[in-house]
Amino acid sequence: MNLENINIQFGNILRKTREARGLTQEKFASLCDISRAYYGRIERGEHSVTLDLCKKISDVLGISLAELFSDLP
Repeated sequence: MNLENINIQFGNILRKTREARGLTQEKFASLCDISRAYYGRIERGEHSVTLDLCKKISDVLGISLAELFSDLP
């Protein structure tokens, strides 16, 4: 699997998880302490996220890092 595809798949999983919790991109980005524009690029698979940001995201979602990646192939 190439890096672009995994970024897109991660972004799609993240979008579904965020929406399931009833959070807007703006609210979720704010909770993660990043800009809404940057978060939007993550959801579209345009950016790879660092482990530090993955930890923030998993904390905001209330899940472990392992759970954050569990749906990736």
